[in-house]
Amino acid sequence: MDCQEFRIGRFTLQPFRQLLEDGVHVPIGRKALELLSHLAKAQGALVTKDELMAAAWPNAVVEDNALQVHIAALRKLLGKDAELLSTVHGFGYRLAAMPVAAAPKTVAAPETSALAAAPGRRFLPVGVIVLSAFCLGAAGLWFFRDRLPWPGAPYEARVAVLPFDTQGQDAARGFADGLQDEILSELSDNHIQAVSRTESGALRGAAASAAIERLGADLLLDGTVGSDGKTINVHVYLEDARERVNIWSDEIHGPADAPQALQAQVATRAADVVFWAKTGRSGKVRLNAATLAAFIAGRESTTMVRNGSNGAALASYSKVVAAAPDFSWGHSGVAVTNALMVLNQPESTSGSKEQLLTEARQEAERALALEPHNGEAYLALELALPPLDWQKREALLVRGTTLDPNFEPGALLEGRLLWNVGRGRDALVWFQRAHGLGPLHNSENFSLALNLAAEGHAAESRTLVSQMQVQWPGQMSSRDARFWTGVVTGTTDDVLTQLADPATRPILMDQQSADSWSAALKAISSKDPIAMAAAVKQVKEASSAGSLSRGHALTLLAMLGDLDGAFAQAELFQPTNVYSPSFLFLASTAAMRADPRFMILARKLGYVAYWRATGHWPDFCSEPGLPYDCRIEANRIVHTAATKAHSPF
Repeated sequence: MDCQEFRIGRFTLQPFRQLLEDGVHVPIGRKALELLSHLAKAQGALVTKDELMAAAWPNAVVEDNALQVHIAALRKLLGKDAELLSTVHGFGYRLAAMPVAAAPKTVAAPETSALAAAPGRRFLPVGVIVLSAFCLGAAGLWFFRDRLPWPGAPYEARVAVLPFDTQGQDAARGFADGLQDEILSELSDNHIQAVSRTESGALRGAAASAAIERLGADLLLDGTVGSDGKTINVHVYLEDARERVNIWSDEIHGPADAPQALQAQVATRAADVVFWAKTGRSGKVRLNAATLAAFIAGRESTTMVRNGSNGAALASYSKVVAAAPDFSWGHSGVAVTNALMVLNQPESTSGSKEQLLTEARQEAERALALEPHNGEAYLALELALPPLDWQKREALLVRGTTLDPNFEPGALLEGRLLWNVGRGRDALVWFQRAHGLGPLHNSENFSLALNLAAEGHAAESRTLVSQMQVQWPGQMSSRDARFWTGVVTGTTDDVLTQLADPATRPILMDQQSADSWSAALKAISSKDPIAMAAAVKQVKEASSAGSLSRGHALTLLAMLGDLDGAFAQAELFQPTNVYSPSFLFLASTAAMRADPRFMILARKLGYVAYWRATGHWPDFCSEPGLPYDCRIEANRIVHTAATKAHSPF
């Protein structure tokens, strides 16, 4: 796969990677981008429907309607340039795309030991493993993701998206029609088999039962759309096609003058739920309606979409295990929840912690006994390890992503681990992979957006954050993404605006914490020594009161120039929250890394042991101007510590 770029009207296409308009990333679905890439590479020649179907869905049986939905979405995206994509009736499509000479950017090959060492990894081409050129690696990841090996399930559930009923204003009908297309497109992007739009109409009325059997529909996605002219109200629900009972429902509202944003939000929520419903219906064990409803509720709690608590998740997964003891994902859900309860409840007694961790390991082993390729079980085993045992944790994550390459949280957590040990460039590859596999999950978007910002890709980061605001308005990860990307990229005014409003600031940030951030950012902008001294005092008081976390405090103190205070906070810091920013390796804390005390801290946090054992050193070690050699300093610190340990005095 080469890195030739193509000009499509006002757009520039980097095949299988991204679509740009005036150098700015344009949000586009994965399947739509793949189809556009195949059409562009034909350079105006006819591409038949069969060729496009075979290229985009090589190992799946899908309806012709799936292709039509994506072609319609592409024309909508191209706007005034839509005429460049023409239909040759009865045959296929042509795209007027002009190749342009482009010198693609290359990046240094990451030393991702996980990718290099994983045995038998057939799901990534050699070019990605080596990553000698970014464009080649990105194209390879994209091209081969539909060819990822997975032990074939005996059955894969299908969903039918019914035409939504409408109430109120005439505008509701047009919105409902567009919403059905948006949902079908989202399902297709996420490899979920759907009944074609034309056939789904037969699933209503007296003949519905016969049509359900004929079409093999397991799940029905239905709903109503109402509008009073100012607001559009959408009630969407998922129904078991054979038991004819409700499995899940939700109500989503939005302004009538922004229908596309609301359609995207509803489609994202619906497709996410259908994805997990498919998981509960496509393996060796097929859950009944009640158990499937509990499984979906557990996933929503785990991903903080609804009832975001470990207690709610555990209650849901316990119902699943009780009703379907042979369902692997029920056990792995319990295992992950128990491990997360330990990470999120540091005040628990040591006895209760050990009991939870023991149960997490036991449930993970049960899940693997039922399904050896369950990546979530490996994730649970990784979470149950001591947080600072980076090397063993990485080994489990790599094992899980090798056996279950389609389970995007495994890739996400490997990215988080690499970033937490200072390997941000290598982490970006994993975050992109996780996002490619799970664009419906907000945590994947948050991690990718923040890492893009930290690695200098501010424009791509802002585009992704804007998309999150549309798809998941008000959710924790969306608010955190806006806040932290603003901090990292230095858009202080936007951060201050967000902090001033309790409805937009990060959900877990109380008033004292928000005031500390605001005071510090204003003082840094003003460069007023008096204001900065006052902000330092305010940050320390908020940290002592428990309002401001150690990671937040050390970041702010480093930004304010109080390195002694920053290192004092770092002594109490534990990088246990896998979804927090990599505080010690942000640009904001660069002054700490230039201080010789940093390597002593790194040894305490297990970083030095990881770097020396793997031979993969953090990014900052190669930065110009660092006043010490990382390897020499690390060896010196380890030798000094060993000498003291054996000294009789």
